[in-house]
Amino acid sequence: MPPLLKGQRLPLGPQHTGLILTLHAELDHPDVDLSLFALDDARTIRDDAYLTFFNQPTSPNGEIRMTAAGAGVQFTLSLDQLPPWISRLVLCATSDSQPIGRLRRGQVTVTPSSGDALNFDLSPGGDELAVMLVEVYRHQGAWRVTAVEQGFNGGMDALVRSFGGEVADEVPAAPAPVDPPPPIPAAPAAPEPTTKVELRKQQVGVVLTKAGISGLKARVMVVMDASGSMGSLYSRGTVQETLERLIPVAARLDDNNAMEFWYYADRFARMGDLDEDSVLGVAGTQMPQITGVVPAVRKIGYGNNEPPVMQDVLSIHRAAAAEDRAEGAPIMPTLVLFITDGGISGGTSRQIETIIKDSARDALFWQFVGLGNANYGVLAKLDTLQGRAIDNSGFFAVDDIDRISDEQLYTRMLSEFAAWWKKWSSLGLDSATPASSGARPPAPAAPTGQVSLKKNTSVNIQKGKKITITLSWAGSGDLDLYAFYVLKNGSTGKVYYKDKGAAATPPYITLSGDSRRAGKETAVIHRPDELAHVLFAAYSAVSNGAGSFASYKPTTIFTDDLGQEVRAPVLGRNHFSFWVALSAIDLTGAQAKISHLERYSSFGTERSPILHASGKLEMNKGVIEFK
Repeated sequence: MPPLLKGQRLPLGPQHTGLILTLHAELDHPDVDLSLFALDDARTIRDDAYLTFFNQPTSPNGEIRMTAAGAGVQFTLSLDQLPPWISRLVLCATSDSQPIGRLRRGQVTVTPSSGDALNFDLSPGGDELAVMLVEVYRHQGAWRVTAVEQGFNGGMDALVRSFGGEVADEVPAAPAPVDPPPPIPAAPAAPEPTTKVELRKQQVGVVLTKAGISGLKARVMVVMDASGSMGSLYSRGTVQETLERLIPVAARLDDNNAMEFWYYADRFARMGDLDEDSVLGVAGTQMPQITGVVPAVRKIGYGNNEPPVMQDVLSIHRAAAAEDRAEGAPIMPTLVLFITDGGISGGTSRQIETIIKDSARDALFWQFVGLGNANYGVLAKLDTLQGRAIDNSGFFAVDDIDRISDEQLYTRMLSEFAAWWKKWSSLGLDSATPASSGARPPAPAAPTGQVSLKKNTSVNIQKGKKITITLSWAGSGDLDLYAFYVLKNGSTGKVYYKDKGAAATPPYITLSGDSRRAGKETAVIHRPDELAHVLFAAYSAVSNGAGSFASYKPTTIFTDDLGQEVRAPVLGRNHFSFWVALSAIDLTGAQAKISHLERYSSFGTERSPILHASGKLEMNKGVIEFK
């Protein structure tokens, strides 16, 4: 049975061919209700008689029927018999008492009367009481399906309101009119619901504020146990979900909005940086030694050996701290989130104890998280560990991390870190000045020479009459430069190897061509005043292998006729992605604003980025480019 992946859109069949569709949902959850919303083109409820749920299991003419089916619920849809105003049907899960994310397992099977069935596996996690699961919709004369899995706080009431409906306990703003009401005009589209990752970022922000370190910036490093005993946690998706729950910590704390990541067993493998886009699917449901995410991970074995990876993490921190001191920059602390299911022997415990003691004066905090109820050795005694200048470590164990809410998880992960940082700063254990604020430095003045941007920084420059952007890289592989653009009139598009643009007519951008060798590709913005936004991205050919950006070190270089030069180099060590959004230029103001982005696509996907008319960037949402 082919999988239906989150965000994927697939055809089901043409309209007016008698297509019948079944949606079979099984959610292993203690208190869940399933319902199917029928919506019009404006994504609103026009007739609540077509809301199908446990108390209304059939639509007015039987076009939609809800029945019990084994351990789950089945909706049978006679699509061509639906009223023409119904343009989409949304399958939703709600609960009155417990977040949908507490399910142990969830699955939706989509079976058309003609064609293959599709299987969508849900990802546990999140605190929302309502989640949109799957959407079936009309598109260009055909029926299509997409996997959504997007949540709402507030349960069924919030879900109904988002679709323009009213709930029973709402008081109308005015008495109902006596005369028949006029036809209801099409309502504007409901605002996009807050995504799971955005809600989690907010929760991290709340925890940091309560802990008194809301402005702090820190390097976030994550170490994930890949020993053999972790197999079941990988197979049921717990490791993947845990990584996705850790990303919001990095997004709020880390100056690069990413976390440096390691796997370890007998040996360890540095996996590079993960952000909220590239983390998707990186662990999947198999041990990394089997999938071989990067070649080095195949050789790490299946035993337990924590000290080598701890030493490597410490060496990376000390090298970064040395760079801070050399630049005269404020000291930036490091938070290490070390995830393990235990199995730590006495000899290993002694080595771990030595490393923790030896690093007590470093601006680094070890936060260990135990999964299950195993032998954690010295980790279970960290609070009583003697012989340190400061308590620089914390530990908590959970029987089932899937059942801990985000608020509980982030509070336990960050509370001791916050207390440690306040004390470390006051003791003056490092001669550099503590970084007490997370505010970004102001954008530099317009440069007269060369400026090199750090991640998430920007610079304003005078608008030249012509701006040249060069993608430069090392290595022998093939990279492709893409310029995604928004014109002043709001139209969007891209300049790339298949469409090299035009200088005198829209889009007023040209591309030098596909180099197909190491070196460079160049794009030119010929009329900056005719453009609003331009995003520059690089695609690494499949033949280069996923994650080749780490070795090619691409840089976008902006130059113009005024002698200004701005560089946006790749700074991270991503080993997973085929796409990186490098930099962007905002031309809507009196000056040109150039920003360093460095956002990566999710693991293994070739879907391109999308630049919306508003200038908003979305990764993993575009088309797949084939050469």
